[in-house]
Amino acid sequence: MAGPSPISPQVAADIREREEFSAVAPTRLGQWRRNSNQLLYLLATDPATFGEVATLGETQGQFQDLEQGGVFVYDQTAEGLGLGVGDTLEMEFAASGTQDMPVAGTFSDKTLVGADYLISLSEWNEHFSERTDYQVLVKAAPGVAAADARVALEQVVESSPNVTIQDQRDIRERSSAQVDQLLGLVTALLGLAIIIALLGITNSLVLAVFERTRELGLLRAVGMSRRQTRSMVRWEAVIVAVIGAVLGLVIGVFFGWALVTALKDEGISVLALPAGQLVAYVVVAGVAGVIAAIPPARRAARLNVLDAISGA
Repeated sequence: MAGPSPISPQVAADIREREEFSAVAPTRLGQWRRNSNQLLYLLATDPATFGEVATLGETQGQFQDLEQGGVFVYDQTAEGLGLGVGDTLEMEFAASGTQDMPVAGTFSDKTLVGADYLISLSEWNEHFSERTDYQVLVKAAPGVAAADARVALEQVVESSPNVTIQDQRDIRERSSAQVDQLLGLVTALLGLAIIIALLGITNSLVLAVFERTRELGLLRAVGMSRRQTRSMVRWEAVIVAVIGAVLGLVIGVFFGWALVTALKDEGISVLALPAGQLVAYVVVAGVAGVIAAIPPARRAARLNVLDAISGA
């Protein structure tokens, strides 16, 4: 569960009393300062139950060790800072000032937590004055259907209109909707690029026909028909369009792979290539080339053979 505004700790307490749930892990999001000028985020939660509702991928230490105090650090961040288990990290809090926090462990998966630093709720209470939750993660008890668990949650949060209930399917759908919006924008930009490319191909072919007036006249003089002239110009446009489309697809796939690689830690880790859609783009590019070639092909076919040969 998550809310657009802070969630009362009473919500988590009420959920714990329900038999439909086997684990409840409230989380709190806060800021701390490093080196007196860099503001960073951390997440606080209950080490005893968080491992039952989420996966961190501990690379050093056990998450339950946070019950003894300290901080868990995202492994790439820890590597960049040269930190390991047993080292101390200087953290400045608004409520308690500068503290030397021992590193209790490191983790590799921050998909759900969305922060590079994790502390326990008891540590939070020492260094922060706020006592409201950011999210409450819950796990249904064995044998409890998802629908029944959702009904129980709705009963708990009935008096908290700021709280939203989301299961894994809701989160996936929300993420998919965000990706779909991005794809819609990319598709719109692609359509604009196609229009610009059509104008560019048309302009290039018009100039090519004008510059090759004498060559076209000679071809017509040795037996090329108007239909063959139009076909030649059209195929030239198709070749240019298809080569451009294939080159664009190669570059696009490369940047897509680079983006997925860069966002791996954010939960985007699978690169899916829609082969049918990519082939359709190439076909559309070829058709667009034919359309772009209509004006220059018509002009080439209508050239006066004698005037073209003489260069008039």
